[in-house]
Amino acid sequence: MAQSPEEWYKSLPPFTKVYGTAVFATTAAISFGLIDPRYLILDTDAVFRHFEIWRLVTCFFVFGKFSMSFLFQMFILVRYCSLLEKHNSFDNRTADFAYFVFFEVICLLVLGMLVGGVPILGPSFVFAFLYVWSKRDPMVPMSMFGFLFQSFHWPWVLLAFSVLIGGSIVLDLFGIAVGHFFYFLKDILPVQYGYNLLKTPSFLFSYFPSRATVGNNFATGTTPAAPPRFTAFQGRGMQLGAR
Repeated sequence: MAQSPEEWYKSLPPFTKVYGTAVFATTAAISFGLIDPRYLILDTDAVFRHFEIWRLVTCFFVFGKFSMSFLFQMFILVRYCSLLEKHNSFDNRTADFAYFVFFEVICLLVLGMLVGGVPILGPSFVFAFLYVWSKRDPMVPMSMFGFLFQSFHWPWVLLAFSVLIGGSIVLDLFGIAVGHFFYFLKDILPVQYGYNLLKTPSFLFSYFPSRATVGNNFATGTTPAAPPRFTAFQGRGMQLGAR
């Protein structure tokens, strides 16, 4: 049975819902001339000389005006932020997810400041979610315009499509780079080299307690069992734009 828009919105996980709403509201305000985006973008000089520290946050909400590129970015945001937030590596692990978000934000801010001339980081932030999801569920069958792909190819497919509709390849590559950095530190380094450099700080569990579920032992401080591995081509494929 098809969901109503209200039911669909309520079904979104918390972070995706809040962030998506903030991005849409900011884009609407910019499109209708209610706010000047120059006061929201990342400007290193304004941050450090004029102490306009809100820019460190608002630059993640700026996606320009309503356009085809914006709709495409919103699709990625709602679809893949939601999939990663509900993925078994983060589901009921609110502190771990909060730490992931914080890590991505800090890395993108540092990268944006070092490179310079990068006024908005929202598209990069969203693409980092997409990339990490594609690494944690790498064998999900995907399709676009009749062509079949596996999900570990999907960020590159959507990057190419984004460029075709006027998106920025630089912002997307920033997201891929930061997403891969997280994936390497969190998923590869501990397994192959025995170093866990991204262990979630214990104090975050007090601020972001895990939701109680059967089998969830994060609340007790013990290490959870590894999630089951995805079987290739299990279940239905996902199409661009499908819900």
